[in-house]
Amino acid sequence: MRQVTPLGLFGDSSSQSHFNSRADAIRELSGQLPVNERGRVAEYLRTAPVIIALMGFTEDVVGTEFSVMGGSALHSDGTFYWRRDTAEYVETYGTGLPSEFMEHGARLAWRVPSLTDEEVLEIDDFFMFLRARTKGTSW
Repeated sequence: MRQVTPLGLFGDSSSQSHFNSRADAIRELSGQLPVNERGRVAEYLRTAPVIIALMGFTEDVVGTEFSVMGGSALHSDGTFYWRRDTAEYVETYGTGLPSEFMEHGARLAWRVPSLTDEEVLEIDDFFMFLRARTKGTSW
């Protein structure tokens, strides 16, 4: 089982109604990422492998700028994991992300590392362990 770290507030695949409760916290992070960094960080977030695909539809909890099919699906680069809609918050609002992740991405020149099928399955096993332990996720 390969453990991965949640990407702050975005390491949560809970339902839209539960995620709505994080609107103020996400709003407070808005504008922390410079405009010239938003695109490459968002692209990194979007291109990492999907580990848990969810069919839900999520809507912007900060404003009304976007909605995302499968927005609560979980992506991972093998070190961190996050919701699919994280990229939209970064790109649209410049939402700040934890410094450990930003340093990690910069070290990789914002190129997502390749994960083997075995590594993806190990991360999936970790998510199943978390789900069994918390029993509060929507998947």
